[in-house]
Amino acid sequence: MWGLVVAGALVAGCSDSLSTNEAATSTSITTSTSTSTSTSTSTTAPAPVGGLVGTVATNRLYITRHAFGVGLQNVGATPVDVASVRLDSPLFDEAELGAPQPVLLEAGGRRFVLPVPFGEPRCGDLPLEFTAVVTLTDGQELRVPLAEEFDGAVARFHDRECYAVGIHDAVDFDFGDDWTQDGIAIHGELLLSQRHEGEPVAVDDARGNVIFTLIVEGPAHPILAVDDDEPDDRVDVTISADRCDPHAVAEFKRPYVFLSWVSVGDGRALPVELVATGATRDALAALIQSCSTG
Repeated sequence: MWGLVVAGALVAGCSDSLSTNEAATSTSITTSTSTSTSTSTSTTAPAPVGGLVGTVATNRLYITRHAFGVGLQNVGATPVDVASVRLDSPLFDEAELGAPQPVLLEAGGRRFVLPVPFGEPRCGDLPLEFTAVVTLTDGQELRVPLAEEFDGAVARFHDRECYAVGIHDAVDFDFGDDWTQDGIAIHGELLLSQRHEGEPVAVDDARGNVIFTLIVEGPAHPILAVDDDEPDDRVDVTISADRCDPHAVAEFKRPYVFLSWVSVGDGRALPVELVATGATRDALAALIQSCSTG
């Protein structure tokens, strides 16, 4: 079965366009000479806290790990020795901290951008606020307000996350559990079922990623649709492993994530991720194994 999360806004430079066909690198910390601190809620940059100023962005290097890029710069007069950073925002649940990311921020030095995890979205009329909770190596904790590096990008990402929550409440959108392997391809079904009466839901399209190609063996635009009169729909699909060399498999961090576009009622179709679990994930793992050893 598959879980639903919204497709992240993957930012390159100052763009927040989406892409699931681009391999994320394993970079954990990057440096930048940028000092942008613009936000969508204020024209005044937040004042430094403990000598630190910060930004938050939907950085394409980190969004695949469910993390934002949090930029920290020391504008004070003395070095700041950081042990870890976590995000505090009314828009997202607190996420578990990953491995410690110690970094020494020299006085007047470059801005360091670190991957900081975020949790599940909180949906509703919530303030657009972000704070980096910075723990220093001496145990001191600083709460550094963060400005959006690219105006409105995180808000748009949050809106998409909440859109996916609404989709998940309205329908079950899953791949079936029965798969037949034929060489470096597997054949199965994509299923869409209403969970309760409501507005029509349609899946306009679905695509693969760097490793897998997804082919829908049925109608196009939409490929699936349900409403109160016809609450269940299904379509045959074929998934082939078109690139499974060791480099591609090692570099691409999300081989079991596919992308679809889903609409509700008369609304436009928005990107929603499909995350493979259970029998589907097992079938895809076997496909990678067959491809890489064949």
